[in-house]
Amino acid sequence: MLHRLFLLSLLPLLVTACTADERQIASCRDVLTTVLPDSPRIVRESADGAGAVRLAFAQGQGEGTLLCRFAGPALSTRHLELLAVAIDGTELTGIQLVLLRHVLGLPIPRELIEPQSPPPPLAQRGAYLVQQLINGLAVGAVLALVATGYSLVYGITGTIQFAYGEIFMIGAYLLVIPFFVLGSLGFHALGITFALALPFAAILTAGYGWVIARIVYQPLRDAGRLNALIAAIGLAMALREGVRLAQGGSYKWLPDLLRSRFILFEGGGFSVYLASTQILTLLLAVALAAALAWLLLRTPWGRAHRACADDPAAAALLGVDIDRTISRSFALGAALAALAGTMVTLQYGEADPYMGYILGFKALTAALLGGFGTVTGALFGGLLIGLFEALWAGYFGSLYTDAMVFALLVIILVFRPEGLLGGARA
Repeated sequence: MLHRLFLLSLLPLLVTACTADERQIASCRDVLTTVLPDSPRIVRESADGAGAVRLAFAQGQGEGTLLCRFAGPALSTRHLELLAVAIDGTELTGIQLVLLRHVLGLPIPRELIEPQSPPPPLAQRGAYLVQQLINGLAVGAVLALVATGYSLVYGITGTIQFAYGEIFMIGAYLLVIPFFVLGSLGFHALGITFALALPFAAILTAGYGWVIARIVYQPLRDAGRLNALIAAIGLAMALREGVRLAQGGSYKWLPDLLRSRFILFEGGGFSVYLASTQILTLLLAVALAAALAWLLLRTPWGRAHRACADDPAAAALLGVDIDRTISRSFALGAALAALAGTMVTLQYGEADPYMGYILGFKALTAALLGGFGTVTGALFGGLLIGLFEALWAGYFGSLYTDAMVFALLVIILVFRPEGLLGGARA
């Protein structure tokens, strides 16, 4: 009994699906009077219930047939999308259909709004993925260097040094300025200028870090973390506006340097490129990470830094100079941020006063993701953010990339507040 009632309930739906759509027939009539304005008389109407309506008409001494084909059957959401019109077997052109839809107020078919193209071959999709991974590693290496500076300072002081985004920007300017100065003096050897500008930027910004530690942080070390945090934010604003006032708000362009690209391989017609600047960025990041590991594990400063990070009071009782260790950590973090700025300027060829603002927050996000206060976590977090940003921009567009990066931070911190590689801090 129940199955009979169920079949009876389906019967109206089946009948409806097999019947013609009255709105489709009415639209086809409007098409007929629009295309043939000499008052044709409809002789017969028929529809197959799948979106095709046929009208037999008489006009003058002759007869004809009009066929209207819609995108969907009755009750479908696309039942009024007119795909084709044929008069006695001759179809209207695409332009005629566009004008006809406009005159009758019919919706535009989805195929015209979102043209369906065949999916790319697997080899092409794989090559595109490899290209995005290369781009993400290059960006992640830059973020990892700046994030390492955040972690060095936080690990030893427990405070966030917000000015490293601006130190990154100053490093970019210190790479561009020697090219203008030496170029105005008639020296145009770009390779030698770059070889001089790179250590110049690192050494000078290391001095910035040392001065920041001595003048800003050291007097506030015992004043509480909130005061140090406010001072760091004020310092970041002062550095950013100071550069803007001194250099102007316009872009500073770097001469063409290392613009060559190499084709790694091709897949499905898509070429995977590796730029010279990406190679240099990755090599420099690996070299700096290895040098930093050696400094932390094999040098007196590294042992002092790890001792202060574990227990500053006990380290002071054992004779460790806390202020000197902190100052060197600030200087090293500033040098790493400056070298990251030089790499970005080398890749994109420009520097401006606000280039470190968003990147500084992304590097801070990378340090938080990896585990704040751990150098390994900062390096891992920087690479993770770079890969995530490149893949999101490559597959979903770059409009919401920054928003998704910070959304990723929120999601990870909800489930693991100490970061992916960090441990719980007391």
